[in-house]
Amino acid sequence: MKTNFQAQLELLKELQGIDLRLNEIINKLESLPERIAAARSAYDQVLSELETSRTELAGAEKSKRHEEMELSSATDHAKQREAKLYAIKTTKEYQAALKEIAETKKLNREREDRILALMEQVENLTKNITQLESDLADKEVAYRKEDEALKAEEAELTKSMESFEARRPAIISQLDIKVVRKYDHVRQRYPDALANVEKGVCQGCSMNVPPQLFNEMLRLTELKNCPSCHRLIYVIAEEGEQGPKE
Repeated sequence: MKTNFQAQLELLKELQGIDLRLNEIINKLESLPERIAAARSAYDQVLSELETSRTELAGAEKSKRHEEMELSSATDHAKQREAKLYAIKTTKEYQAALKEIAETKKLNREREDRILALMEQVENLTKNITQLESDLADKEVAYRKEDEALKAEEAELTKSMESFEARRPAIISQLDIKVVRKYDHVRQRYPDALANVEKGVCQGCSMNVPPQLFNEMLRLTELKNCPSCHRLIYVIAEEGEQGPKE
């Protein structure tokens, strides 16, 4: 019975080692999409800023062209009105013409101020776009490099997972079906369904094992369940080791 117990225990330890590694691999694989998205986020942020700046630049250039056309048209109109001042015969018409010319010139000065502001905006946006285009190129290189590394990691993890999964059936076939069922049942709650007991303490939950149960475990005939966490527990008795006293 002791030899059989030890053999079953060693197989179960090996099975748990495989399952814990599989859990680790699965968790890493599940985190990959998020890691890829994080790697791309810096690139996407610069790309978004670049597209926004390009849109703003196009709008500023369009507004500048519109203001320049309005300024040119209004300036020509004012010149034409000034040229016709001497042909006006009445004082009332003359005063009205002067007022119109003055208002046009005032509006033109305002247009000139807006054009200067738009020119400055266009210049700043152009500089910003040049810098963003350079940053985008750097971010794309970094993203592509990280993306390739993560895909390589995914391929390696998948390969490892397939290797571990291929080993499980051979181990399970050598285990008592009842042991496998108990192990699978506990594993639904704990990845480490199997735990050692050291000095009367379950290493899974750090709770003391009752002395009577510990003494029974020292017989090395079967796996027990921890009364606290219900993990499968075992003890490897050292020479002269005694169970906890009642």
